[in-house]
Amino acid sequence: MIWNSGNVQRIVLDMAGRILQQPHAGRPTGVSPTLDLYRDLGMDSLQRMELAAHLNEFFGLFATSADNYLLASTRLDHWTNCILRARTEIDDTLTFRTSGTTGQAAPVRHSLISLLAEARYLVQLIPRPDQVVSLVAASHIYGFIYTILLPALWERPLRLRADVTVADISANTLIIGTPFTWELLYQSLGQGTLVSCQGISSTASMSPGLFNQLNQADVFLTEIYGSSDTGGIAYRCHYEDPFTLFPYVTLLAGEPPSIVRSDTGVSYYVPDRLERVTDRSIRLLGRFDESISIAGVNVYLPHIRRIIEACPLVADCDVYAKAESGSRELYSAIRLRTHTESTRDACLRWLRDQLSAPEMPKHVYLY
Repeated sequence: MIWNSGNVQRIVLDMAGRILQQPHAGRPTGVSPTLDLYRDLGMDSLQRMELAAHLNEFFGLFATSADNYLLASTRLDHWTNCILRARTEIDDTLTFRTSGTTGQAAPVRHSLISLLAEARYLVQLIPRPDQVVSLVAASHIYGFIYTILLPALWERPLRLRADVTVADISANTLIIGTPFTWELLYQSLGQGTLVSCQGISSTASMSPGLFNQLNQADVFLTEIYGSSDTGGIAYRCHYEDPFTLFPYVTLLAGEPPSIVRSDTGVSYYVPDRLERVTDRSIRLLGRFDESISIAGVNVYLPHIRRIIEACPLVADCDVYAKAESGSRELYSAIRLRTHTESTRDACLRWLRDQLSAPEMPKHVYLY
């Protein structure tokens, strides 16, 4: 039910897209099984090795038969068949990676039993749609649960954003997104356009302004609070409401906050400061670290500040985040050792080379 060619291909292409910096590797929902990672996607040998490493970790391929060697071919059907064969041998866990830009993203292993338990609860929480439209990667834990498991349990089709128009969206369409992708979708619709549908948002807090704009556009939105480490923790359907804990989640007393899942007995630390409103509801007060989410990726202000100050042209700098038009953006004020047009240009080039796209401040003031 879960492991079929279409679902596996989506995970492979989403991981390839991350390496190529192109969502879903630029392909629609349906792709030819004969697609070639080299000829059709342009992935060189090093990129294919990186993709194979990510898939080996995600699916645990090294613990299965030697026949499941991905790099024996560059064709998508070979990679898909290797993974499908491996899941018939071992199908108990999946390993996701935390999002982030400092150090290395950490691997987090989840049992398929716990992932399915969360999906089965969501099937009861969320009205059954006619179709699911994905704006997220299936290789992320949020994307996997909402765009692989839920459509399978509902027996409903999954489509990518590139495959649908506004005319294809109805009140019984469920769109899966992040605050970043929801903002892009809202901007593309144009002010005053109604797009009656159901919506899910996760991976970062949605600003009240964007939440309200989507409600006014007739999107019935559910926001999910969770993380790659914990899975889903709580939900809310209005930006002024506290989050309601999933029924199998209990918030434990003490600091830092931690939760325990009654279905698995596993406990987790929570990365955010929480206010306990009732025994079953919480409010988010911000992260313990200084990370913020930019386009669905956690970036760390002290890390960005250190990189900028490592530039030989920079005397000192400040980096901060501000919410503009419902989305959070990075700002930086940089004092140069020598302020000329050439040093300004050289500093900006240096920053673009050293910082990833989410880390690069959108607004840079050089003086």
